[in-house]
Formats: sequence, structure tokens, C-alpha cells
Amino acid sequence: MKKMFLQKSAAVMLAMSLTLSGMPAVTSAHAEESTETYVYADLNGDEKLNVFDLILMKKGYQNPDSLTEIQRAICDVSANGEFDLEDIRLLQDYLLAKITGFPSGPIYTVTHITPELNAYNGQKILTSGRYVEKLDRGTYAVNAGTSVFISWRLLANDEPDIGFNVYRTTGGETVKLNSEPLTGGTNYTDITADLTKDNTYYVTTVYNNVETPTDGSFTLKAGASVFTKGNNGSAQIIPIKEGGTIHFVWVGDFNQDGAYDFLVDRCTDDHQKLEAYLNDGTYLWTLDLGVNSENKNNISPGASTIDVGMWDGATVYDIDMDGSAEVLVRIADGVTFGNGKTFSNSSGGNGQAIAVIDGMTGALEASVNLPQDYMSVGPMACMMEIGYLDGVNPALVCWIKNRNADKSFNSMMVAYGYAGGTEFKQLWKYDAKNMGGAEAHQFRVEDVDYDGKDEVLHMGYALNGDGTLRYQVKDVIHGDRWHVTAFSNAQNGKEMWGYGVQQRNPSTLLEYIYNASTGELLWTNYGGDGTVDIGRGDIGDVDPTHEGYEVWSFQGMYDMNGNKISDTNAYPSLKLYWDGDLLSESYNDSKIEK
Repeated sequence: MKKMFLQKSAAVMLAMSLTLSGMPAVTSAHAEESTETYVYADLNGDEKLNVFDLILMKKGYQNPDSLTEIQRAICDVSANGEFDLEDIRLLQDYLLAKITGFPSGPIYTVTHITPELNAYNGQKILTSGRYVEKLDRGTYAVNAGTSVFISWRLLANDEPDIGFNVYRTTGGETVKLNSEPLTGGTNYTDITADLTKDNTYYVTTVYNNVETPTDGSFTLKAGASVFTKGNNGSAQIIPIKEGGTIHFVWVGDFNQDGAYDFLVDRCTDDHQKLEAYLNDGTYLWTLDLGVNSENKNNISPGASTIDVGMWDGATVYDIDMDGSAEVLVRIADGVTFGNGKTFSNSSGGNGQAIAVIDGMTGALEASVNLPQDYMSVGPMACMMEIGYLDGVNPALVCWIKNRNADKSFNSMMVAYGYAGGTEFKQLWKYDAKNMGGAEAHQFRVEDVDYDGKDEVLHMGYALNGDGTLRYQVKDVIHGDRWHVTAFSNAQNGKEMWGYGVQQRNPSTLLEYIYNASTGELLWTNYGGDGTVDIGRGDIGDVDPTHEGYEVWSFQGMYDMNGNKISDTNAYPSLKLYWDGDLLSESYNDSKIEK
């Protein structure tokens, strides 16, 4: 189409833009602005309004997809935000001299922005030294009844005050939903969506007036209902193969597309299995854990049994830092990998080893035998975590344990490192049975002294990143649950505390808070006759009238300084943040509780 006026450009301090491709322009505080102008209703571009424009407008109304975005815009002479029959009526009245102008005015202007190439877009260069996986923005949308709820990821390299714009594409037309960049969170509610059509959502980042595209989008399908299954309702249902019970699902990016893929276990099968899927449900492979997974005893499971009692025995992580996540799993003789090959070795104890599995193919990349110290007693059950023990490289940390005939336990902590290829090596081991220290049903990996290197923590002791003993916690014995984190904003980046409950402590200790860096007890709650099993305890910010996290068990709720708040509380189950406010919720008995 002909342009009525010459293009012009000028340097601007703050620019706004309309883009024609559906993707946002990139703007900066020193960008170059250019404009193009068009005559409203001049669809044939002859710089005049006549019956030919009226014919084209009527044809365009009957077939909207035949119009360009600019043509649709200059058809909106009524200035009501859409092209409709009122616009045709107004053009007819203008040609019959019933009116002398349009509510839109005579000229439509489009502004283009040419960015300054070196403008900072708010994406930090991470300096901690730790490898960070590359993820997309994780944009996701669900039906919220009469609106659409959109959420996305905040990434590690985002500046704390970064903003976001949310875009929706419907029928080939893209609109920005928010008038100003969103800085209060990573979610938005779209109250204008037409749920009878496919709606695709994506977000951009905004920093210092620089708008930057991000990876990842999500399409909410037409006819979405709150109760519709599939990726057009209130939840995304990912189709997978029929099979036995699934207990765990692990996530990792197997194919380097920036989105999480899935590993699931078939934990009740006679021979347990692991199955890998891409995030759209595409089946990748199955690992058969073999005859040594038949014994599913919670305390003394088989040599390759996973997911019984507190023992997971598998995890997913990009441990060699090549951009693709690996599967890490404890295996034994008779395990069949995703490529059909079977594992066997002569290490004893049914050939127990830790394996690195290719996430896309299920093939064995490397393996290393478990320590043989207590293998004569029987197979070692296994729990896994990932830690940056040297502050740079991810390591696999395993807690392995078996039971003697007198019901005492043999317990070891072992760390492994893998840089790719076939070299998968043991970094260190710690004999917890002989060195002492109370254990719970889980261990934690945290940088408790904020030096960049992770420590390995049990309920009653902690190891430095090199496997040496850091401390033991006085008077603490076994308990089922414990937690480690910064308990308040004032501590964040400075100090971590721990909270745990006790099982039949002879000293009558029921629960406690301690300094997770030094092991010093800060608050204790004693009582009972030494036979009390507290069983469960939880932490979270649930009371805004008290500073920091609260702790609660069946003994009541206390603030972080040990002051009792209430004799009643939610069941101490699992904490999560669910509804968008700053207080945590509890997941209990398949329901979310305030």
C-alpha cells in the first residue's frame, strides 16, 4: 500500500511500539523510532476513498483472513477496537456525504522501533560458578471458569525487578494483554479470552524499557472447560502407556528443548520398571530392574528395588553438564537397559552399582560399584540427592543402608562425580555407622554457610562438601521428619536453621531448632516420659503476625523463637505455596489446606 507521508525517524528517550508480526519489538532507552501512516478505509491504496474501497471492505468483512493486520486496523473507522458492520455503514455514509469524517480520524499511524544493540535486557550473567540448566519460560495456561490463568517461570538469571508482558494469539492476531509491565509475580489472569477459539500465550521480559522475547508458549485449545481433560482444561493430562502403579515422577530436559521431560516408575510391577517420556507424552524407553527388584521390603529391599519406604533409588539430572539430563539409578545384576542390553558384574552383593543412563535412549553410559564395606550383610538400600559439593560441578550423593540380624543398621554416605564418557567415580564415602550421628528418613543437601559449596546434612550430623564431619547435634536421636532453610528474610543469604521432631528420645526431647551451619541447639521442647514418638513436624510461614517461619507438630505451633502460638494447627504433612499469596499452604490427604 502507498504511504501518505514520508517515513520519519527521531531518537526517543522512551518508546512504545505496535508490531505487525505478533512478536514484540525490542525497545531501549536510546532506540530509533520510525513511523508509517495510512488513510483510514483506503484499502486499495490510491490515497482516495471511493466505492472500490467499500467493495474491498465488504469482501474483507466476509473473509477476515484475506486482510492484513494493517488493513484490519484501517477498517476500524468507528474506533471501537474491531472491524464490524458499523465500519461498513460509516464508509457508506461518508461516500454519500452524510458524514464528513470518521470517529477514528483520517490517518492511521504505525510506529516501529529499531533497538540499540547493546542495551541491557535484565538477564544477569551468573557468577556463582555453578552450572545452571537452560530452561524455557515454562508458560502455561489453564481454564479458570470465565477467564484464563497464565503462569510462567522466573529464571535464575532474571534481575529481581524484571518485568513481563503477556501476549495472546487468536486466529492469527496477536495482542498484548497488560498495559504496563508486570512486576508483582509470574502470573496473569486473562478475562478477555474467547474460549471457543484456540488461544496461544507467551511472555516477554521487560527491563530498562528493553523488551526481549523468551522461549516457550502454550496453546489453550478451543472449547476449554474447567473439567475438560487434556491440554485444554484446568490441567494438562499427558498420555502415557498403560501399566502398573506409578508412585514417583522425576523431571529433566532429555532432548535439550528447554522444557522438562518425565521419568516415572512402575513400582509395584513384579520386576519394577522405569519409563521415560518427552513432555508431550512421546514414549522413549523402559528400563527393567529385573529379578533383584522382586523383594519390595521397606527396610531390606532387593538389590535393584527402588521406591519402597523412604528409599527412592533413582533421580534425574544433567550431571555431566552437556545440556541433556541423565537418569541416575542404583542397579544390580539382571537389569535390562532401554536399549535392550543387560547388566552384570562380579562385584558381589548381586552386582550393585550406581548407573548413569542416557535420558533419550535408556542406554548405559557409565557405572560404578557400590562400596563393599557391608555388602556381606545383604543389598544396600539407596536414597539419592544432587549437590554442588565443590561449588561448581554437580555430584550425586547417595545414602546407602542395610540391616544386621540384630536389627542394627549399617549406614554410609557416598558421593559420585561424572564428567561424561565412561568415567563415573566415587569422590568420597563416610561410614555413619562407626562415626556416629542421628539419622531421619531423609537427608538434605544445602549450602549452610553460604560459601558456594554444598554440605550434606542428616538429622543429627553434617558433612562438609569433601565428606569430612562438620558437626554432630547434641542430644538428637532418630526422628521421622526434619527441615533446613533460612527461617526469615533477615537470615536469607546469612544463616540457615533446622527443625526436627524426635522418636522416643530418652532425654524426653520432643522437637528442636538448631543452627544448621554449626549444629548449635537454639530452642528445645522437652516433655513426656521419654517414650513419645512425635512422628511428624512441619515448617512454613502460616501466621503473618509472627516473624519468619512457624514450626508445628502434634505438640502445637511455635514461632521461630520458640514462643507458643497455638495448641492446634494443620496436620504436619507437606508444605507448598499454592494460591499466590506470601503464606504457605499444606498438602494433606489429597487436599490443599490453609
